Amino acid sequence: MLDGNPAITVVQVEARFKDEQSLVVRLNDGGERVVAFDRCLVATGASPAVPPIPGLKESPYWTSTEALVSDTLPERLAVIGSSVVALELAQAFARLGSQVTILARNTLFFRDDPAIGEAVTAAFRAEGIKVLEHTQASQVAHVDGEFVLTTGYGEIRADQLLVATGRAPNTRSLALEAAGVAANAQGAIVIDKG
Repeated sequence: MLDGNPAITVVQVEARFKDEQSLVVRLNDGGERVVAFDRCLVATGASPAVPPIPGLKESPYWTSTEALVSDTLPERLAVIGSSVVALELAQAFARLGSQVTILARNTLFFRDDPAIGEAVTAAFRAEGIKVLEHTQASQVAHVDGEFVLTTGYGEIRADQLLVATGRAPNTRSLALEAAGVAANAQGAIVIDKG
């Protein structure tokens, strides 16, 4: 659709706002070019949010993307996160045969509906899924093909680690403030109610 429309020019580059009516785009050859506009649609999407746990970035952990396309079934799966995506994948892997341990910083669904969280926790435990509430990993190591997560309650060992702690908007490098666009603390563009 984009390629067939002569009124649309597609440029696959990195961009940042210069002001309210122009972008600075970094060209593939290293140079820069200013692109003017009357209106701009920001549709940068989001990426998996990765918590700043020492050792995590150096390990071969999964995000939901890798978990969904994996052709392997880990015997033991540790899940950091209690988002809907984390819980769906935890249950799916448990039902496929993995021994699953969920590390929830608080309780399941504590922001949405604590009563539902209690019911889901009870259902998961009845299915054999270990739910560790108020538990965070303070360190992650990947040694001899095994993940070792250090928590306040001791070590958790797993063959695979899934990190599903939400998503972060891909706006950090856009210089939104140069265009007068407000963003919240997570980087999401603040919109009006209209």
